[in-house]
Amino acid sequence: MTLLRRFALGTFALGLVLFAIGLVAACSSSGDDGQADAPEEFDEVSTATPTTATTRTATATATSTGTPAPPTATPTPFAGKVAHIQLEAFAVDSLIEEIAYEPGTTNQLGTPKDPHNTGWYYIYDRPGWGGNAVFSAHVDYWPNIRGPFNRLDESKPGDRVHVVMEDGTRYIYEVFRYTQYDAKSIPMGEVIWPSDQPAAEEWITLITCGGTFVRTSEQGWGEYIHRDVVVARLIETIQA
Repeated sequence: MTLLRRFALGTFALGLVLFAIGLVAACSSSGDDGQADAPEEFDEVSTATPTTATTRTATATATSTGTPAPPTATPTPFAGKVAHIQLEAFAVDSLIEEIAYEPGTTNQLGTPKDPHNTGWYYIYDRPGWGGNAVFSAHVDYWPNIRGPFNRLDESKPGDRVHVVMEDGTRYIYEVFRYTQYDAKSIPMGEVIWPSDQPAAEEWITLITCGGTFVRTSEQGWGEYIHRDVVVARLIETIQA
């Protein structure tokens, strides 16, 4: 795609009804033909809700059963700021911007103010602490800026995502799931607090706009009506 998609700052909305509806009315845009590039297929495909979401997953490889390694002490996780997020597959290294709700609201999730940054929702889980840390970034931005998650829909199982803390601690995650949701029916409760997350695993979730682009003005402005969501599990921690 040679012509960047353009879009103005929007907001992700977390619905109050049933605590599961959100990320709505988020991505106004102008630019190309309005259709995201088709991602490569995963080896395994499952569709959770065919009318609203397409999911591609990868199953973790079983480990051999041998003599267990002796237990080691677990270091205390770093409690400071998140500094960078790096997507190896796309050569992305983005600064982190702490975000929460839009000012004056209690149910409308914000997006990064700097379109080059990735937002970390500090109101949810922290990287390194065993939960599911949630990040969002722009796919693109008016007039000609590629957002950090511009190619998120091309993510494949095994892709590495690095989250680097302010003290230099590095958490390395491996992608295992990509899902594209309809913006009006994305189950935000399940995205933020996934019910299928094993207790022994730490995850991160990356969210951006994508999919179908719908023009809403003669000037070319419009919106993306889907949301791309990638989930990765922690596979390695490198202490500072």
